[in-house]
Amino acid sequence: MSLYKEISDKITAAENGKGELFDAYMSIWINTPNIKREEAESLIERIEKINPHSIQAKAWRTMTHAVRYSLWSGTGNPFEKLTETIELFQQINDKPGEGIALTMLALNYKNLGQLDKALECVNNAILNLNEDSRYVYYLGVAYFQGGEINQILKDHDTALTFLNKGLDYFENDTGTFKGRLLNGLGNIYKYKNELELAFDHFQRSLKHIEGKNHFMLETKNYSDIGNYYLRKGDYENSLKYQLKSLKIRKELSQTSPLITNYIELAELYLKQNKLDEALKNALLAETLAKEHNVIVKKYQADLTISTIYEAMGEPALALEYYKRYDSNKDQVMGQENARKLKQISMHHEMETMHKEKEIFKLRNVVLKAALDEIGASVRYAKRIQEAILPPIEFVKSKFNDAFVLYKPKDVVAGDFYWMEELNGIIFIAAADCTGHGVPGALVSVVCSNSLNRVVHEHKLVDPGDILEKTAELVCKTFEKSAEEVKDGMDISLLAINKKKGKLHWSGANNPLWYFENNDLHEIAPVKRPIGKSDLSFPFKSHSIEFSTNTTFYLFTDGFADQFGGPNGKKFKYKQLKEKLASIVHKDAATQRDELDETFESWKGDLEQIDDVCIIGIKI
Repeated sequence: MSLYKEISDKITAAENGKGELFDAYMSIWINTPNIKREEAESLIERIEKINPHSIQAKAWRTMTHAVRYSLWSGTGNPFEKLTETIELFQQINDKPGEGIALTMLALNYKNLGQLDKALECVNNAILNLNEDSRYVYYLGVAYFQGGEINQILKDHDTALTFLNKGLDYFENDTGTFKGRLLNGLGNIYKYKNELELAFDHFQRSLKHIEGKNHFMLETKNYSDIGNYYLRKGDYENSLKYQLKSLKIRKELSQTSPLITNYIELAELYLKQNKLDEALKNALLAETLAKEHNVIVKKYQADLTISTIYEAMGEPALALEYYKRYDSNKDQVMGQENARKLKQISMHHEMETMHKEKEIFKLRNVVLKAALDEIGASVRYAKRIQEAILPPIEFVKSKFNDAFVLYKPKDVVAGDFYWMEELNGIIFIAAADCTGHGVPGALVSVVCSNSLNRVVHEHKLVDPGDILEKTAELVCKTFEKSAEEVKDGMDISLLAINKKKGKLHWSGANNPLWYFENNDLHEIAPVKRPIGKSDLSFPFKSHSIEFSTNTTFYLFTDGFADQFGGPNGKKFKYKQLKEKLASIVHKDAATQRDELDETFESWKGDLEQIDDVCIIGIKI
């Protein structure tokens, strides 16, 4: 039976209530690397339609996307999705689930060359996964990651300790993971120059996974055997196994492993003095590593390119690439990193893991209780804040086509979106309160409540009047403090009477943009916040004549202010206008997804600096 069919059958069983949903999700997480991407995407789409409303199920769905983002570069930010997954598992105290997410986080940190963080994730994953024997597969993954990380550090003895500890759990394994650990051990022996022992482990690994459709491990063994033959000087067999590995990895779109193939092919051609072929493969490796930010392999590619240029008699280019290698090597293998890693390893000796676990619990019981209490409080604050946000279904029900892109910087946010309906008039706004995180969230509750009071108690319908009265209420709320408080919000507010075909708008520091017949129109806001201010300009209402299929955009400043791109600069409003102009003709769901992808791609590995809120409405 093919892996695709095996996973599909588990999903079918879950759909019919005859199988466990978790088993189907686990099968996707484990086996996605071994099937074609289009097959994996179709399986993920199916399983997400099984939608029990529980935090547990949400955590599984989020974990699935984290796996996608980790395997297929450019599909999303794995760090953001894994952090969300860990938070969800923590809410229900699912330690093993948290451990699974930590193993994936370790993989992503390792690829970035942040080996101290990777090893810390590995050790925490082992602590969590030890609590439940059902998760033994990912316990093995954690030990395997520990072995690989220490291999990169050239600490072969510690690497062997991790891998042999993992092998203890899988000695009687009838699945595939024992083969993975055997391969890991083979690589350690290869780097220790014990080549025959290494070759024996690669062969044992291949035999163990024979007929089990573990293509990712199969191709790794082929690549490693190719490297073994390279070290033995058997170039014909080395090329044969490398090309065999390369073919399958291309079919499965395995980006990071492909980089290794190209580096090893470059080294093979260099040994044969086929310099043009060597350079071609090394440059392919360097390009892929750069595009997908696999720092841990980029510096290896740069060293190979430098060596090839030296052999070509190009000393200037050889020096340039050696400098690149040296810079990235320092990032991955710097003294401070090594010191941290050694310190982490000393505190997590494999032989005393269980004792250390108990000591750790005893020493940190007070701290853990405090952190748990803080975490619970923040999560509860998030639920309170979510309660003030209108359901997206309510927003969509009032307009032909609408979306909300809402991305808090932290668990809770200073940005919020607001919507009410009164006497046939729909009010909708994007608001940005002072600060972000918990302080911003507290201000957002005050401001949202003030808007509700103005509409429902004072019955105001003109946007300018609404903002004026809201500013008054917000100021009165904060006047009760003994200290002067200048907190408040910037806001863009629309009032729409669909029956009469009338639309009015007012803004405090935030503008309104709308596209009519593909032309962008902009209405400037009053330069004054909602709250205490030295400015006294009155809020103005603007009446807008519009035709059908006009699209309006309300937003805060978080998207435009985000740093990123190739030079680490702000995205800026000009680029945001250009982006909206390029997608305004598309449906709302597509616009939201493209904006989200653009933001994540621009941000890259930089920190999100502020909350983000954009509302798009077609009328």
